[in-house]
Amino acid sequence: MEVILATLGIFVLAALLEIGGGYLVWKWLRDHRGKIFGLIGGLALFLYGIVPTFQPAEFGRVYATYGGIFVVMSIVWGYWIDKKKPDRFEILGSLVVVVGVAVMFYFPR
Repeated sequence: MEVILATLGIFVLAALLEIGGGYLVWKWLRDHRGKIFGLIGGLALFLYGIVPTFQPAEFGRVYATYGGIFVVMSIVWGYWIDKKKPDRFEILGSLVVVVGVAVMFYFPR
């Protein structure tokens, strides 16, 4: 259980860095926010590239699983930050993705 919690924490941190970094770059370029948005966003994206290396599995499995976590975290980000309530299909799709990546990453080999 400790391994699952640790790896989930790493996945969530990576998602926050990628989504948050992309969001700040988006704000900088699309909404003409200050350059500091782009700088901090770029730094967050750089750190996102480092964080998944702390996972215990190989690259392909980590990034495939992270893709599923990213889907869910994007929906959560949209709800909390953009105030966009997910519809039932976004929720259902997210659940399908989470089940799939849980099987892929956590089931014993």
